[in-house]
Amino acid sequence: MTYILNTLQTLATPVIKDWIDYNGHLNDAYYLVIFTKATDALQNHLGLTLDHIQNTGETLFTVESHLTYLQEIGLGEMVTITTQLLQTDNKRMRVFHRMYNDQNDLLATVEMLFLCYNLNAKKVSNFSQMMVQSLALLEKEHKDIPWPEQAGKGIALTRSAPL
Repeated sequence: MTYILNTLQTLATPVIKDWIDYNGHLNDAYYLVIFTKATDALQNHLGLTLDHIQNTGETLFTVESHLTYLQEIGLGEMVTITTQLLQTDNKRMRVFHRMYNDQNDLLATVEMLFLCYNLNAKKVSNFSQMMVQSLALLEKEHKDIPWPEQAGKGIALTRSAPL
């Protein structure tokens, strides 16, 4: 498969029966389940493993997401998720996941904002040095990837004339 240059492939999974809705398509909630699994893989890639979380208390909390549904997905289809790091600072990480089928059609996207949270202190905290280094490396790898068309968009109704 061909993806946008240098994005990270974080997940490949078939669409299972339990995820299908009464219309015969992937239920909207399960798009986010799939993207969350990709986020888990991204965390592991960055070194934010279960062991690290248990030993340090450092974890990520999702604080915002914006999901865009572009095409229907059916039972048994294989979907692949790629991940692009958009921005980061000392305690936040903004990522963009893309979902593709085997024909490399873009099916859905989600933009997500995460905060570094320390479970032991029970508060938002700065990233550890390990995470700062991991994020800096990924940011360098993704610096030349074009900004996603769907990134930074909110939800709004535009009308040509009042009702």
